[in-house]
Amino acid sequence: MTEQRAEPVSREPEAAAVAALLKAAASEPAGLVITGEAGIGKTTQWLSGHQEARALGFRVLSARGDPSEVRLSFAALADLLDDVEPGVIEQLPPVQRGALNRVLLRGNDGPAMDEQAAAVAFRSVAEHLSSESPVLIAIDDLQWLDTASKAVVRFATRRLSGPVGVFITVRTSDSDVTDSGSWLQLHHPDAVTRVRMAPLSVGGLHQLVSNRLGRVLPRPKMMRIFELSGGNPMYALELARAVADGRGIDRQLPDTLAALVRARVQGVDAETAGLLLAAACTPEATVESVAAVTHTSIPRVVELLESGDAARIVSITGDRIRFSHPLLASGVYTGAGPARRRDMHRRLAEYVDVPELRARHLASAAVSGDDATLNALDAAAAVTRDKGAPAAAAELLELAIGLGGDTPVRRILAAKHHFEAGSITTARRHLEGTADLLPPGVLRGVAVMLQGAVDGYDGSFTAAVEALTEGVGQVSDHPKLRLQGLMLLAPAVGITGRMSESVELARQAMRSADDIGDPGLRSQARAVYLNISVLFGMDVDRAVLQEALSWQGDADPISSNMRADAIAALIDAWVGELDRAEPGMRRVKQQVAERGSEIDALWVDNHLTMIQLWAGRYDQAALTADEQDRRADQLGGHHARLIATTCRAAVAAYTGQIAQARSAATIAIQLAHDTGGLYLAAYPTTSLGLLEVSLGDYGAALEVLEPLLKSFEPQHGMEIATGGWLPDAVEALAGLGRIDEAESLVKVLHDNGTRMNRRWMLAASARGRALCLAARGDLAEAEQAAADAMEHHALLPMPFERARTQLLLGQLQRRRRRRQDATATLSAALKTFETIGAPLWADRARGDLARLNRTERRSRSNLSPAEQRVAQRAADGLSNKEIAAEQFLAIKTVETTLSSVYRKLGIRSRAQLHARLDGDDFRENPDSRSARTQ
Repeated sequence: MTEQRAEPVSREPEAAAVAALLKAAASEPAGLVITGEAGIGKTTQWLSGHQEARALGFRVLSARGDPSEVRLSFAALADLLDDVEPGVIEQLPPVQRGALNRVLLRGNDGPAMDEQAAAVAFRSVAEHLSSESPVLIAIDDLQWLDTASKAVVRFATRRLSGPVGVFITVRTSDSDVTDSGSWLQLHHPDAVTRVRMAPLSVGGLHQLVSNRLGRVLPRPKMMRIFELSGGNPMYALELARAVADGRGIDRQLPDTLAALVRARVQGVDAETAGLLLAAACTPEATVESVAAVTHTSIPRVVELLESGDAARIVSITGDRIRFSHPLLASGVYTGAGPARRRDMHRRLAEYVDVPELRARHLASAAVSGDDATLNALDAAAAVTRDKGAPAAAAELLELAIGLGGDTPVRRILAAKHHFEAGSITTARRHLEGTADLLPPGVLRGVAVMLQGAVDGYDGSFTAAVEALTEGVGQVSDHPKLRLQGLMLLAPAVGITGRMSESVELARQAMRSADDIGDPGLRSQARAVYLNISVLFGMDVDRAVLQEALSWQGDADPISSNMRADAIAALIDAWVGELDRAEPGMRRVKQQVAERGSEIDALWVDNHLTMIQLWAGRYDQAALTADEQDRRADQLGGHHARLIATTCRAAVAAYTGQIAQARSAATIAIQLAHDTGGLYLAAYPTTSLGLLEVSLGDYGAALEVLEPLLKSFEPQHGMEIATGGWLPDAVEALAGLGRIDEAESLVKVLHDNGTRMNRRWMLAASARGRALCLAARGDLAEAEQAAADAMEHHALLPMPFERARTQLLLGQLQRRRRRRQDATATLSAALKTFETIGAPLWADRARGDLARLNRTERRSRSNLSPAEQRVAQRAADGLSNKEIAAEQFLAIKTVETTLSSVYRKLGIRSRAQLHARLDGDDFRENPDSRSARTQ
């Protein structure tokens, strides 16, 4: 089996090393050695280096080691010289020419072949070629290079002096490979860089598999592929192909990988094979446990596993037995017959006392389920879920179902755990028809509510609300279940756009929790209420938040949107306490990771992306959004796609990626409408509105924001999470002369900001007021309003919003001819936009600075300082008499000076003087509609 040749996954450290090699080799000898196990991607990186070198004008001499040619002298050297023009070799001295012609099978004239002559000749060829262009000597799989060629390369590379790069890859995982390329030396000891290629991450494997196979595998499957492959791209692709074809990978490896494993274990004797099987049957194998279940002494176990072929398969560290690669453990296991595996699991079940392990061994040893085994699996599933492994818990329940324990309760629990782990399709499969088989009552209600939750993620929000409503009715006599249903139903109703009803359902949930009296449930109900009520425009009830935090417990895993600490972090973000919000949300993210809930991880990353954007950490936001995008691909379902696409749109809008922002926002808006999630359409709409305002296209911005303007209720939706579009609407309205409409929104922002002490609202309203005043021509009051906004920004860690206000303030200062202040203010805004990575707004700031500089250059280019002073005051509207009095001049002197100014500037009147000195300050830039606000 060969390594993959077209891996589409970025390898940043290795790619950077190749780029550094080519940069250095363009002027002097440089080397790079990349090592790693088979299939890790070395050849792909090597081929990529080829292409990059050729694109940079390098002459590439390449060869690839082959185990079948390792004993053929000079085979690799012949490959290196294969593309070299005969004329180059003919110019060599006779001995060198004869040596290379023998290597290339072009004749046998001259003395007998020797390595020294060939090495000197190869060096001469490399130096001749490097005199014309940089040369790259590229050798893949050095470990299989024939000895003679290796000696030639070693000799030549140590003596290179021109622009020559040496790029080598070496396989290091095989015990029979002794050449690691350590002998490669150039004229300078530091000229060779050595990089060990690391396995791919889960995200890297996801990208590789989705690009290569053209489809996305469910996240649990990808996690299993990652575990088995150890991050090896070649192994992962083989496993992914098997999964995509509907074949299991836990009981039987793909043929290609099975053959690889067989080649590694075929020399192991029967006694050692039994020890390896015992180690492969348990995730925490120890020398003691393997000795106990195989009835072998501990010294004998150590002796057998540390000698011969077994030493290539496992290693002993302390008491632990570790396979050198996860795939070998799987191969040893799948290679044993079913009877041998059942026998080994039976022995291990008698030995271990960990509930999950014992239950798994019992299940794997059985062909049908007895009560003891089924009960053990049920108990283990509960313990495993509490430890934060919902996928493993679901697997345990499926073992019970497969052994004959197929009951509605197990199906419902399996579906619930799969749902938490992100296997939406599998959860739905377990629920199919389950509710229909149950009579009205509690169990049917639970099944229907779970079906509603699944519909919310992959179906329609309308269907989700219907199912949850029915489920709440079915469990009305069971207070705790009814409460759980209400806490699911309340946000689902809000997503469909019925926010008032959503708040009322959340209040019902709080009352139900209070009646039950359980502190944890009371905390969860309050968290749900706070989330919904604040989104609805109600002020934060700090007393309720404190109760929720004080009653929160961690005894049972709960959804993140029901966690008081998560909602507290969210509220911190909404009220502008970003420095506290992000650490809080990261703590929640860590807890979610420990619990293994993929659905919750999606929720957390959604809000974390927005927090990072508001805080101006665009690079981090992009990474979080990318992680969310991969998770959504793996989870599937419309809700995951909608959330991930919404975040992509927001990141793209802030970072000025025009096409990406429009595409992602349009997709997200369509998804929201198609699935009944009308409320969720507001978020991508906000991003699209921001993009159009960033481009200065106010007409397009208002067209995008029109649905939000029509449905806007001044008493609701003011927090930044829901009202983030308001400042953009104000700017667009003011820019198009619809000042009365803009001022009505400014008033709402100001009133609510004052009532709830929201710095973001107060800053946005002050900036909006400045825009409206400027549009009405009151520049002095507009500048004061912008200055007021800057005071609010000083207490708000939102650099983008602060820079937007600085940009407006600088424009106003420019229009009032306070050029020094304008330059400082606009420069500060530009620096912030450039620092955080907002290119569209940086361009706007540069444009204003350029106009400011052009005006000054034009007004002062031909005038003396005295003429400049008189001309500027005349342009400001002062009479000759007023100018004379102000500057202590005679009126006649002012008249003479102005005549000189008119002559130099080629004008005849004060009106022309005003236009000439102000220049672009009062004329709209035809290339940008954003100038309408200036």
